[in-house]
Amino acid sequence: MRILIANSGHPATIKGGAEAAALDLAHGLSERGHGVSLVVHHPGRGHETWDDGGVRVHALPNRNLYFGFDGRPHAAPARLAWHALDGANPFMAAAFGRILDAERPDIVNTHALPGLSQLVWREARRRGLPVVHYLHEYGTMCPRGSGFRDGRLCERPCTPCAWLTRPRKALSRLVDTVVGVSRFTLDRHLAWGFFPHARTEVLPNLFRDFHRPAGPRRGAAELRLGYFGRLIHDKGVSLLIEAVRRLPPQGWTLDIGGTGDPAFVDALKAAAPANVRFLGWTRAADFFPCIDLLIVPSIWPDPQPRGVFESYMHGVPVAGARSGGIPEQIDEGRTGWLFDPTPESLAALLSARLGTRDDRAISADALARRLERLEPGRVIESYEAVFEAAIARRRAAA
Repeated sequence: MRILIANSGHPATIKGGAEAAALDLAHGLSERGHGVSLVVHHPGRGHETWDDGGVRVHALPNRNLYFGFDGRPHAAPARLAWHALDGANPFMAAAFGRILDAERPDIVNTHALPGLSQLVWREARRRGLPVVHYLHEYGTMCPRGSGFRDGRLCERPCTPCAWLTRPRKALSRLVDTVVGVSRFTLDRHLAWGFFPHARTEVLPNLFRDFHRPAGPRRGAAELRLGYFGRLIHDKGVSLLIEAVRRLPPQGWTLDIGGTGDPAFVDALKAAAPANVRFLGWTRAADFFPCIDLLIVPSIWPDPQPRGVFESYMHGVPVAGARSGGIPEQIDEGRTGWLFDPTPESLAALLSARLGTRDDRAISADALARRLERLEPGRVIESYEAVFEAAIARRRAAA
């Protein structure tokens, strides 16, 4: 197949999970013998093209009021205008159409689209090309990318979101297949009226650094807890600190790996008990062998936290909040445990683990079954099957 993948940016320009996942998928498909091109956008002035490990990258210049990933604060009217144009940006669509004409792919696979615009779906449909869209998060249905506000899940779009996403919702009718990184993420979009005509699938991201545990894990005398990720409020790290403050002072430690706003991190350190260590940025390979249980305390609807799978790859069970797609990743009592995203619920779960230490008896077979679903060859085959089915349906309808 000739496959064109579109995503907001390349990891060299935008540091994000969708950027890494889209490039990993492009490389994986290329290594299977497919002709793969990747379309992104960048803050430069011209159309740039280069080869990235066998994948031809097209970087389109930004054609909006500002580059949306420049990290600078922008006034509310400018942000509003940016989102309004981004939902149906004819300038980016025209540039994307020229690449479609040059590459002549069999299928278009879109991922996160801020900066490129959902109007790229119309360009593909005009050329009779099937579109498979992958939902990493909630950016299509919510300009804030979360569908979450003031500590609560949005049950329906607020008026500004409904207005700004109206063009995106209309354009989503052109998507042939929509793939969710989790069932929760997929169902939220469908419930809000997006992708009404699309076939649906749920597939994990491709983990290029996939590996299995090196050997049996041995729990330490103390229960070594860990948190691994960005230090921001929505990820629940404040909730975690509140929970461990309720534990007995002995019998456990907590290592926190990650970085965040210095003022927020200082506040966390001031509230943390003495047996909490803040490691700053650290490598997964150094972090996971030193813990017995990973805590994923997200209060926002996290679609598919990468840390859960990284933990399994090191043979470490996970205690995860009942938020977003997290419950889909954890087999209760076999690969980990679930708690409500409150300090009280997490503290109760951790107290039980201190008493039973059943983290030491976690099921190796259950972890192996979870990891089987992430085996890169198997994931790539699933993507190929979705692409081939979409191509066949489009040809049958022609």
